[in-house]
Amino acid sequence: MNQEKLRKAGRSLLLPLVGLLVRVGVSAFAVTVFGLAVTAVAAWLIWEGSYIPGAVVLIFGSVLDAVDGEIARRRQAVSKSGAVLDSSCDRIGETLILGALLAGTAGASHPSLVYLVPAALGGSFMVSYIRARAEGVGLSCSVGILTRTERLVLLIAGIVASGLWDDRAAVIMLAVLAAGAWITVVQRLVKVMSDGRGVPLDGK
Repeated sequence: MNQEKLRKAGRSLLLPLVGLLVRVGVSAFAVTVFGLAVTAVAAWLIWEGSYIPGAVVLIFGSVLDAVDGEIARRRQAVSKSGAVLDSSCDRIGETLILGALLAGTAGASHPSLVYLVPAALGGSFMVSYIRARAEGVGLSCSVGILTRTERLVLLIAGIVASGLWDDRAAVIMLAVLAAGAWITVVQRLVKVMSDGRGVPLDGK
């Protein structure tokens, strides 16, 4: 089963929650903003070293993030502003969680996070930026071994392992995350360079 099939299977499991939220009148905007607030709480828990509670709260915030788009579609409220807000909240959430690992208990115990967190964060942002920039010039670019869904699963797994074992798991997770993100950056750049070679910009 490939990555896209796994994502679709995961989204199908959340359809009952989507239906419930739509029936009670919750807007996609409210879900997006509340999901970011929940992620901020998870970041605080992770910062102070409460890894298992932090992971549980992060999972809840991630579930909210996964359903806001479908809520917007069912309420016929899909908009460009909503798409930008959703993507922006995703980036803010990543920054909060990775920043909490660096500034909190894990970072105090493992100085290597000073290098690993910026590497992971920079790679994650570049993965998203290349896709957004490619789509801005009319190219599709969602390839790669470590898209946002995989990064999120890896991040949660590392945080859970930190709680069950030792926060050295966060170091291992961040090393894998950084490497995978930058490999994905290269994959996306290669695809864009291949698909866009010789194609002029509109109006140029």
